[in-house]
Amino acid sequence: MDNSWWNSTGRYYGAKSPEVREWMLDSNNYVLDHYSRNRSAGAKLNETYLPPNK
Repeated sequence: MDNSWWNSTGRYYGAKSPEVREWMLDSNNYVLDHYSRNRSAGAKLNETYLPPNK
């Protein structure tokens, strides 16, 4: 799940809401990288998911 979308929008719907599920099931919301590059790039972002608001 994209940290930015969750923190700015998704968390206000709730973790198991239809809106969040729809977003997660849309493959256009994901970019697949080679596992080693993806893992190191993600760690460098230093971003965390905020808890749901609902």
